[in-house]
Amino acid sequence: MPSTPSHEGASCPACKGSLEHAVTATCGHTFCRLCLALPSQMGAQPSGRVLLCPLCKEKERAETVMVPVPLGPLGETYCEEHGEKIYFFCENDAELLCVFCREGPSHQAHSVGFLDEAIQPYRDRLRSRLEALSVERDEIEDKKSREDQKLHVLLTQIESKKQQVEAAFERLQQELGEQQCLLLARLRELERQIWKERDEYISTVSEEVARLGAQVKELEEKCQQPASELLQDVRVNQSRGEMKTFVSPEAISPDLVKEIRDLHRKILPLPEMMRTFSENLVHHLETDSGVVTLDPQTASRSLVVSEDRKSVRYTRQKQNLRDSPLRFEGLPAVLGSRGFSFGRHRWQVEVQLSDGGGCTVGVAREEVRRKAELGLRAEEGIWAVILSHQQCWASTSPGTDLPLSEIPRSVGVALDYEAGRVTLLNAETQAPIFTFTASFSGKVFPFFAVWKKGSCLTLKG
Repeated sequence: MPSTPSHEGASCPACKGSLEHAVTATCGHTFCRLCLALPSQMGAQPSGRVLLCPLCKEKERAETVMVPVPLGPLGETYCEEHGEKIYFFCENDAELLCVFCREGPSHQAHSVGFLDEAIQPYRDRLRSRLEALSVERDEIEDKKSREDQKLHVLLTQIESKKQQVEAAFERLQQELGEQQCLLLARLRELERQIWKERDEYISTVSEEVARLGAQVKELEEKCQQPASELLQDVRVNQSRGEMKTFVSPEAISPDLVKEIRDLHRKILPLPEMMRTFSENLVHHLETDSGVVTLDPQTASRSLVVSEDRKSVRYTRQKQNLRDSPLRFEGLPAVLGSRGFSFGRHRWQVEVQLSDGGGCTVGVAREEVRRKAELGLRAEEGIWAVILSHQQCWASTSPGTDLPLSEIPRSVGVALDYEAGRVTLLNAETQAPIFTFTASFSGKVFPFFAVWKKGSCLTLKG
């Protein structure tokens, strides 16, 4: 049978001599070919001989023990240096070893074990990682399923809203169309009545003109008669010559005039009503009442922003926060997380003031100063109202005192970017507090400031 070539420097664990015609058992031990005993009691045929490993007494079939296996791809299951099958693993060097590598001086003092034993901890770690990944995958799939369900619900709601919008505008168009038809029908009826009364008036007046024309002609003829004939029937001529007063009828009856005036009063304000309705509709639909949250990166170290970013409170002890060019330093202020560069937007904030505390609510331009002392003025890029227990004023220059009957507990902010208008109002009564007019450029952000321990602001919606 063919055998592996001899390996210089390696010894046989059975005869302790140099390996001659080395063969390797599946247990990993390598011997001289002649050192493997063939037990006579087995009596097997040459094709099925079983060799017994002298060290571990493991039975191996001759073909699998004696016949060298052709080398596979280097670096996979066979040693690149010796061409032997890999059976061991060095934990110190994290290297795969063959028998000769194992017996060599480089790994004598190292912790070396069989592959199956060495791989077990790694398999365990892999199984642990696999279980963790499986759990994570299942959690992600569950979350994906939940999010898909949410998206499905949202899409269903959007479809329902689309139908509501279509139905609302169809009803509006139908109602407007019906009112249009009614008004046009009344106008056509008035037009018909005017033409009728006009025809009657023209007919009456024409008859009177014809009668008078006949009398004029008759009198003209009488005037041409000789004096003797004219005087023969003076009395008759005098009777015929008497003038009858003609009462001219009105071209349009008073009742028709009243009906026209009544309809005119109804139609006259229609354009203004339609314009107001259209403006209100556009204002309502284009006003964004979306959720406004706070931006912790801009919050002063004296402010504590809640986890949901919906409220902020003042603290005397400054927090140890990471420095940021966005953070306010000279003023206990914070910006909203969302800026606006167009459109109409509204948000509302509840105010809670401690004794001697105060707050500021409004908007600020994106480039507002954050590191130096900041004045609450419109010229600094802040359009806001300042509230305390005793007073309220606007951030004009100089400030404008606002004599309110009571300090509002809830403040609404209405921003109309294109119109350059910021309106602060009492959110409970909708009474305006103050309106700023400005020419905005770039983004503007919701702006809040709080001072004195116990004071806080909470965004609603």
